[in-house]
Amino acid sequence: MPEFVTIPALLNLHHTDRVLCDTREGLENVTRDQRAAEDHLAKLDDELSRMERELREILAKIAAEELETDVKLQHIEKMRTALNETKTTKDYSAILVQISAEKALVAELEGKTEVLMANKQDLEKAIETHKEKRRMGADNLAALRASSAAKVAELNHRIEELLAARVEAVAKVPAEALKHYERIAQRHPGEVMAPVEFEEGDLENIACGGCFMGLNREDVNLLRGRDEIRRCRSCGRILYFARITTSDAKSTAK
Repeated sequence: MPEFVTIPALLNLHHTDRVLCDTREGLENVTRDQRAAEDHLAKLDDELSRMERELREILAKIAAEELETDVKLQHIEKMRTALNETKTTKDYSAILVQISAEKALVAELEGKTEVLMANKQDLEKAIETHKEKRRMGADNLAALRASSAAKVAELNHRIEELLAARVEAVAKVPAEALKHYERIAQRHPGEVMAPVEFEEGDLENIACGGCFMGLNREDVNLLRGRDEIRRCRSCGRILYFARITTSDAKSTAK
């Protein structure tokens, strides 16, 4: 039996890289959650600003309608005074027509004001509900920031440890094998290697553990008998036969 060096050394590096990828993904998840919370809060702030601007516009319209109503009511009172001072039936009738027309306009204005007041009340309730959502969003962001600070530091420390372990793992891999490995890592980061999957005694159903495409019996035989790189013809991953691995292959994943 040959002395297996290449595949165990690659597996040692592979396990380190897998943990490194997972740790970096964990770091990305932590910061992504915080960014998502920040974006959510910004959207709530934008919506709150829009609602408050709309409320100010409604209040301005209400004020304008009430002012116009007051002006018309004062005009009606003046016409009523003038009504008592009329000398002829014709003038009396004309003033009555004007008073009736002004009352109709006042009723119309009061109707518009009632609608605006209802809209104002609905919008004020919606703003209060939105402010509560905003408070919850701010609390969530504050909690994420407080918790993520320690988590980010922990993950960065773990990444530093793994990078140091990777340097040691790389030093044990033969130069030519390392070239193959790093080239494949560009396409399959953290997933450079794949086990040959089969049942002992059933060599008719052999598959790559990475892409699950079929392999042939030669792949198993060569991995058993030679310390060399064999790659899946479909996905290009480096194949390994689990029964020739060593405990060293998992040491950096702990």
